[in-house]
Order: sequence, then C-alpha cells, then structure tokens
Amino acid sequence: MIIREQNDAFIMIKQHDHAQISKRLYQQLHNHLLPEEDSSSLEYAIAQHDCGWIPFDEAPFWNDQQQSPFSFTNYPTEPKTVLYEYGINMVEENDLYAALLCSEHYTRFLNNSSNASATGFVERERARQERIKDQLNTKEDVFLKHYEILQFFDNLSLYICLNEPGVAKEDEHYFFKKGIKLPQIFADNRILTPNWKTDKTIELNKDLFTSPATIPLKQKIVSKQNIKDKGLQKAYSNTNTEVVLLYVS
Repeated sequence: MIIREQNDAFIMIKQHDHAQISKRLYQQLHNHLLPEEDSSSLEYAIAQHDCGWIPFDEAPFWNDQQQSPFSFTNYPTEPKTVLYEYGINMVEENDLYAALLCSEHYTRFLNNSSNASATGFVERERARQERIKDQLNTKEDVFLKHYEILQFFDNLSLYICLNEPGVAKEDEHYFFKKGIKLPQIFADNRILTPNWKTDKTIELNKDLFTSPATIPLKQKIVSKQNIKDKGLQKAYSNTNTEVVLLYVS
C-alpha cells in the first residue's frame, strides 16, 4: 500500500494500481525509445511487478508504533518476502522473462538486508534467475537495459502516487529530491526532473511520450475518525475508491 497522510485522513493507493500507472506511462513512450527485444515481456513485467500485493492490499495492516497504516516502505520484512515471492511465482506462470525482471527488481530491495527472511528470499531468487537465464539464453546487456526501464517506470509512477498533487518542488517526497535516473537507452547519465505545474498536470524535462499521458489515479481517502471508530480494515473496505485524472507530458 502507498500511503499519504493528511490532517484528518490517509490517502491509500494499492500497489497494483500504482503498477498500472507504470504500464500506462510505458505504453505512451515514443517508438524510438521502445526496446527492440522482448518488449511485450517487459510491458507485462511493468504491469505485474506488484501483483503479489493484491491480496495483502485488500486488508491493510495497522502500524501501532506510528499510528498509521503500514505502507510499502515500512512493511515488515517477513510478510514482505512472502508477497514478493508469491507475486514472482504468479508472473512466472505466464511469462518467464517478465518473472526474471520482477525477481531482479525485488532482490535489489533486499540484497543488503541481514534479516533471515530477506537473505533466504534473495538466495532463492538468485537460483530462480540463473535457472531462467539458462533456459532463455538471456543476453545480460539486454536484460539490464530492460531492468532499468522497469525501475524507471516504477519510480515515475511512485512520484505521482507519493506526492500531493500540485506540490512545490522543495516539498516533494524525499525519494525524488535528486530527480529520477533515466534508463541509459533514453539518455546517457541524465536525470529526469518531473514538476507539478498544477494539481492535475506534471511536466517532464525530457520528451518521452507520443502525446500527453492521461493517468487515472485510483485511491481511497480513509478518514482517521472512521479508523478510530471501526478499525482500519472495516474503515478501508467501507470507503469508496475515487479516480483522479492526471496528465503527464
């Protein structure tokens, strides 16, 4: 779950809905920026990279220490490795190469963790990656280029989801204080600097898309009072999902 806290409510965005924003942005890329190989598998990986969160985001957990719902940034490692592995398994059932990309994506999050669940997860995923690479005879240079693209669209979607619409540059989420690194095949050693021009429009400092991308952001605004009265899970399930249209160019 992606969480933004407001004075009297929490903005809650499902991880899989965030991934659909990543996919929509990827689909708007100029043709000359699209990879020549395995582009359909890359698109599938981008769209499904957070599918393991789907059942977990239906019943969000409460962080009693911080008095807020757990988000993807502070979710406990032990259940996080379970949902990561579950998601990669789901992707592998449909597309081996997409599963390889998702596996790389998740292992990089936990690669330096000393937590026993994390180290076990990384070990199992490295074995999976070797098996898939051998099976597909994967070209390492192409794979790393594709991984950079997956990582980029994950980050660009997170920029949209984690920031309050219309936020001033100096008040953006700390993840993006230095911008977003562009994939090497888009621009060597360049940084993308998104900027909220209004509460509906985001302007980029590089021409990436064939036309302005229309982004339907699905979210729930869950009242803190409802959480106090009913508990998080009931308050969340009883809150309607709203769709906010945003524009990226």
